[in-house]
Amino acid sequence: MSTTVTQDNAALADPAGVDELRRLLQRYYEGKNHLRRGLCLLASGQHDQAIRAFTAAEEANPDSLILPTYLAAAYLSAGRLKQAADEFERVANREPANVLHRVRHALALWKDGQVERAVASLREGISHDLESAELHFQLATILAAEGETEEAELRFTQAITLDKQHAEALVGLALCHGAQGNAREAVRLLKRAQSQNPHDARTALLLTHALQAAEETSDRPVRVTMPAETSTEDEAALDELASFIEANPDFVEAFLSLDTRELNAEVFAMLAVTINRALERAPEHADLHYHCGCLLSRLGRTEHAIAAVERAVGLRPKFIKALIQLAKLYQQSNRQLDARRRLEEAIRCGGEYADVYYLLGNLYRDGGMIDRAREAYQRALGINPRYADAQHALQAVMA
Repeated sequence: MSTTVTQDNAALADPAGVDELRRLLQRYYEGKNHLRRGLCLLASGQHDQAIRAFTAAEEANPDSLILPTYLAAAYLSAGRLKQAADEFERVANREPANVLHRVRHALALWKDGQVERAVASLREGISHDLESAELHFQLATILAAEGETEEAELRFTQAITLDKQHAEALVGLALCHGAQGNAREAVRLLKRAQSQNPHDARTALLLTHALQAAEETSDRPVRVTMPAETSTEDEAALDELASFIEANPDFVEAFLSLDTRELNAEVFAMLAVTINRALERAPEHADLHYHCGCLLSRLGRTEHAIAAVERAVGLRPKFIKALIQLAKLYQQSNRQLDARRRLEEAIRCGGEYADVYYLLGNLYRDGGMIDRAREAYQRALGINPRYADAQHALQAVMA
């Protein structure tokens, strides 16, 4: 696996980082779904449709990063490459044989436009560690990008010789062969790479193009490796996210505020699992129980949602948001009396909001309590005179 330049998770408490994390998680799961669909299409020989799916996966997740890298990317500060390169250089000089420090230094230099220094740094690293597949791979990548394809091919080959599981080196070498018109060799290498790294949409897309270039018919099925539902890296990242949510429970509000069409159910399910992990460490955290209930509601698991929000109210009896949410869940479950009592309780605790009075008026009306319904609608309009739904409901009960 290649090494990317990252920073410590110092921006966890940054509100802007929360928005970025939400955006990245959304893109991660969009890309994952497109990738799996594309692999199914490729396996059945539908190359053109597979290309469209892989392209959509790349657009959602340009680097095909797995979840932990997404989490790291959410905390990166932008545009400080020179300072990063200077710091990595000091670290690399202290530990010249450390591959990770050397690669970070070279990548920071390269991204800052200092190509010759980046190449020189990697060559120096190789002089300290001739058997490092990663150093050969990173040097090959920069050389290939700069048009030095002959040495790049040799370096990619050396990386694969040293590490037969290095999927990205296989991709790099395949691209070199593709550039020389050797499509069949590119196909062979890309098949190996896809089996090594089934999460990578780019590899799958390149394989599809290579198959077409090699003139393999679309009717011929292709054996591909499907990505696992979860990985060790995903598990570690979920633990990290659980710690973050435990400290910042309002983070979940950013997801709950989204229209359902903007995220698929897998994102909400992942967050529900993450909140449960956080609750294992903080079982008395009322906010987490409340947010867990809201997520379960979005997933259509009403009874489980009720249990979670009831737990939140049990821990904090005057939790107004939880009381209102519990009333809505009761109403969905045809527990009208329970719903009414929870809204009355929310109002007594200070939740005198127009929409609460409106919802309560509806429950009174449905229960045949017309006078109380009229009073509730009037209270709603007293708070918000332009509340159209309350106006219409009041007119109806007055009639």
